[in-house]
Amino acid sequence: MNVANTCNFSFVDGAFVEITGDVEEVYLVQFIDTRTGEIVHQAEIKNNQWVRTARQYFTPWQINVFRAKDHLLLFTHQYDCQQKRVYIALESKALGDTLAWFQLLEDFQSRHGCQLICSTFMNGLFKEQYPDIQFVEPAETVHNLYAMYRVGWFYLPSGEIDFNRNVSNFRLQTLGQSAADILGLPYKPIRPRIKATDLGRPMAEDYVCIAIHATAQAKYWNNPTGWTEVVAHLRQRGYQVVLLSREGLTYMGNQAPADVVLLQPGEISVIINYLRHAKLFIGIGSGLSWLSWAMGCKTVLISGFSYPYTEVEDMIRIAANPEGCSGCFNRYPLDAGDWQWCPDYKNTPRMFECTRNISAQQVIEVLSAHL
Repeated sequence: MNVANTCNFSFVDGAFVEITGDVEEVYLVQFIDTRTGEIVHQAEIKNNQWVRTARQYFTPWQINVFRAKDHLLLFTHQYDCQQKRVYIALESKALGDTLAWFQLLEDFQSRHGCQLICSTFMNGLFKEQYPDIQFVEPAETVHNLYAMYRVGWFYLPSGEIDFNRNVSNFRLQTLGQSAADILGLPYKPIRPRIKATDLGRPMAEDYVCIAIHATAQAKYWNNPTGWTEVVAHLRQRGYQVVLLSREGLTYMGNQAPADVVLLQPGEISVIINYLRHAKLFIGIGSGLSWLSWAMGCKTVLISGFSYPYTEVEDMIRIAANPEGCSGCFNRYPLDAGDWQWCPDYKNTPRMFECTRNISAQQVIEVLSAHL
């Protein structure tokens, strides 16, 4: 580097180089993916200017800075975050996303030996279980970083996937795979460690937990008598049935079945304790299904909204009839503003057929095999 000029660099939201100083000079900056040798981006800048890659997901970069007029190499650096401060932000507020992704943060720390800082919207679930990770709130500013990565599903203003922030089409993958790709890791569906204080057995009788509500009607089990028949079957077999959904008995026109124990809204630790002692959990495509899985509770998932590969294999999955419509979640961007979103058959007799055609008997047969 020219005397009095300094090269500053980081890997925060992409690879970044800034040349500061008073010596007038033009520099060629190259960002190379060392896995392939490809020059992913290069640009000429002058002193007191900067350049950053559009690609933001993990890449083992090499930075080369040349004097432009004679191509003399003045500075080079190869990515190595060992013992350096790396910040990983989980950008989703959804419980299921957070649980599917979190364990990969510790995997990243173990692989690279970095000083890991992270933010989630649910730090309290993890903080005590991961003492080697520094937790910050999502809006908190973090200084002196070597690298930063944001984990989420990212779209361009056009509605297309932003492939500078996501490696692959996340709708074609298991939920956790997108986080593994962003962090440059192999995907392993490992349960995260979550805070789970044993508050004691909450009921004397054996019981099954259910969660019937979600954030869109497409995620519901839309068989109008399904939950009623399943709850009646469980009660006949001597099980209490505990409804964990915080939305209560009625929500957006969806009515909970009779003869269930309604868990009142409160701390998530109470829900976790119910799952700890439950014989089984039955849910739909919502965060409580992922929480049940994370707790190691036997989890039955009723879903036609997503294709079977979306969730982890050790959930017991009851899927849509393959001859009918299903998997809209994997085929289209979800319109979260449209509660009645059904991209193929909205306002037709086939609306929500993916789960409407899943019978109570199908679910009962699965329960009989696992209870």
